[in-house]
This record gives sequence, C-alpha cells and structure tokens, in this order.
Amino acid sequence: MLALLGAILIVLGFAISAVLFAAVPEWVRWVGYFITLVGVIMNIPGWLQRGIGGAKLMVEFERIVREEKRGLAIGMKNPPLGDASIGKKSIWRRIGVKRETIKSLVVSFAISEVGTGRVVIPVMHARIYSEADSSGQGNWQVTLPPTLGFATSVLVALWDEGRKVAIVPGDNDRAEVELPKGVYRIDAAFVVDGEPETRSGEFIVGDAADNLNWR
Repeated sequence: MLALLGAILIVLGFAISAVLFAAVPEWVRWVGYFITLVGVIMNIPGWLQRGIGGAKLMVEFERIVREEKRGLAIGMKNPPLGDASIGKKSIWRRIGVKRETIKSLVVSFAISEVGTGRVVIPVMHARIYSEADSSGQGNWQVTLPPTLGFATSVLVALWDEGRKVAIVPGDNDRAEVELPKGVYRIDAAFVVDGEPETRSGEFIVGDAADNLNWR
C-alpha cells in the first residue's frame, strides 16, 4: 500500500513539474519536485527489499561426525540479513528490509571420478533432510525460513564400516551405490523457487572412516 501511494506521488509530482515549460509561478514547480521526492522516499524500502532482501541460498560442504558415524553432506540455509549470532542487526533490517523465505527447493546431483571423468552416479534427485521435517515427507521440496541454520541438508555419502566403503543412499528408483577408495567430484544442482543454481566439490574416500572427507 505504501509503495502504491509512493508511485502515485511520483507520477503526480512529475505531472506538476511538467509545468516547467508553462508560464506559471516557480513555486508550483517546487511543489512538484517535493511531491516527487516524497514518492521516491516512500518507494525506497520496497526497492531495497526486492534488491537486497530476496531469498538467498547458502551452501556448505559438511563432514558428519556423530559418535561412530562418518559421512559427507551438503548443508543449506537462507541466511538472515545481519549476524543474529552476535546480536548484530544489519542497517537494512533497521529500515525494515528482511530476508525473504525460499518457498521451494529441489536438489539433484551427479558423482564422477576425478581424473578419469567416469560417471559413477548419473543425475539423481536428492533426499532433503530437515530437522523441522524428520518424517521425510518434505523430501525434494522444502521451505527454508530466513533464520534456519545448516539444519537442512542432503546426504552425499555415509561410511560403511563393515564393507569399508562409502555408500551413496539410493532413492525410490535406485539402489544405494558403493564408492570404493578414490577421489570423486559431485556436481549438485539446486532449483530455488524455480531458478537453477549449481555447486561443485570434490571428496576423498579412503580405507577408513576418518579418511572420508571433502578435498
């Protein structure tokens, strides 16, 4: 509503200022300039919100270390403006600009050998895990609130101590895949609110759990 009123004032101000070429008192033109300025100021928060407060996907390659479990994951979050962890509020938030929510997120990835380029796992949809949706019903499409930390993730590989290999979990159509000792590359694709983004990384599979790590 504020943005609409601002736009109306800008149009009105321009219309009044157009009398610059007419034989009218100069104060009329200054009224037009003032109204235009007020309209611009009223629209600034909306322009900043669209330009700065848009949803932003932050990706981090994580190593999972939980008791005896070792694995690799891709963590995702939509960071707020400013640094809430230290109580620092950004200048943008002070004027009412806030980070928008990612409404949908779909992730897929492919894995290939570094060096040979041989594709080990063709493009497959990833299961997205979120602590807010431990049931798994939100797999392949989730909402990331602006305040969510790296609690939403995609599991890339998990160490299997019995077989001494890394395991890439399967999906509804594919069985799990063993990754023997070697160096691998993952090419991940993220569709954020319909817009595609890509990230790539390399990881090492050794002969022990502690040797499964990002390169």
